[in-house]
Amino acid sequence: MLTNAGKDFISAQVGGAGGTATAAYIALTANSTTPAVGDTTLTGEITTAGGGLIRALGTYAHTAGTSTYTITKTFTVNSSDSLPVTVAKVGLLTASSSGTLVFSTLLSPTAYLSASGDTLTITQTVTLS
Repeated sequence: MLTNAGKDFISAQVGGAGGTATAAYIALTANSTTPAVGDTTLTGEITTAGGGLIRALGTYAHTAGTSTYTITKTFTVNSSDSLPVTVAKVGLLTASSSGTLVFSTLLSPTAYLSASGDTLTITQTVTLS
């Protein structure tokens, strides 16, 4: 879901007022409430210091002439993460901390992570229409 703040961010970027910020940071949460356009943060974001599930910069990909792009990141659980955890929602943000929440998406199915070394690959596909 594109948030209201995300609409403002995209307008600023396209209009030339956005500077160099990109919405390429992926954050995870166990919170499963339905995203709302007024959301400005990812409620319950996983922020365990040193953990492998904390917000991270994803990789951008786009095929010229298409109306989609992706941001992809593989997260790897480590011994600092609080386990087990069921990742239920992801957010796409503009910074490694704070920043603008541009998109928020419920996962279906959710991802259950229970051991150090477990991996979770998130691919956020954005369709421009």
